[in-house]
Amino acid sequence: METKTTLTADQIPTLYSRCFQSDCPKAETCTHFLASKYIPEGQTQGDAIYPTARQNGDCKHYKEIRVIRAAYGFKTLFAEVKQKDDTPLRNAIRKYLGGNTTYYRYHHGERMLTPEQQEWIINLFRRHGYTENLRFDGYRELYDF
Repeated sequence: METKTTLTADQIPTLYSRCFQSDCPKAETCTHFLASKYIPEGQTQGDAIYPTARQNGDCKHYKEIRVIRAAYGFKTLFAEVKQKDDTPLRNAIRKYLGGNTTYYRYHHGERMLTPEQQEWIINLFRRHGYTENLRFDGYRELYDF
């Protein structure tokens, strides 16, 4: 897969399973095989995908490499929101994302929203009658693990 997005070991989730089966027909398009090429220095063990996952030419853990336009931050979204809508919208997003701490991690860019999460949040605003300036504070191109 050709991409201009740079990948480093620290971008791969700590517990992400790695696959070392270079003979797999899907290896070059699989995130698990890609992750095996980026092991942090000094790491000598971790989760792996076993050869038994491949059966009948298919792998139970195959995940196609995908570069996404990830987003973070909610200030721009809430800039024009009416006061009466502010709390219900924030509460709905907090519940969707899994709580207060997680909400603030997405808000401050510690975690990035997937396109699917972005779509859910934008649709929430649309259901409340907001149709303009539906953007997040920032965007980055990232590998989707």
